[in-house]
Amino acid sequence: MESGGANPLPGDSALAALLAVHGMVMNGGVGHVFETLDAADRTAGAAGFRFFGFEDVAGLLERAEHLGEEGREGLDSIYAALIPSDDSITFAFKRLFSEASSLFSPLSHET
Repeated sequence: MESGGANPLPGDSALAALLAVHGMVMNGGVGHVFETLDAADRTAGAAGFRFFGFEDVAGLLERAEHLGEEGREGLDSIYAALIPSDDSITFAFKRLFSEASSLFSPLSHET
């Protein structure tokens, strides 16, 4: 993902940040995000979720910043309710891309 590619546009950067956080959640839960990503990456991830219309997920991550490890334990089920599957993210990406493809860099056709 490399922060959205060599010449990322806002959509590329937002998607890369969202996917970095989502991957950590899928790997070990919301608490895992705080064990593995630094504050800047977590902030970018929350902004990425917001960019794609997941305001509730962004808010959840921002609230989790102020909780200790024990306080974050119950957040996995909330996250799962907000993002029930990877398809939720795929759908949001496809919707935004169809509405505003200029927010994303064109695909490179290098071989």
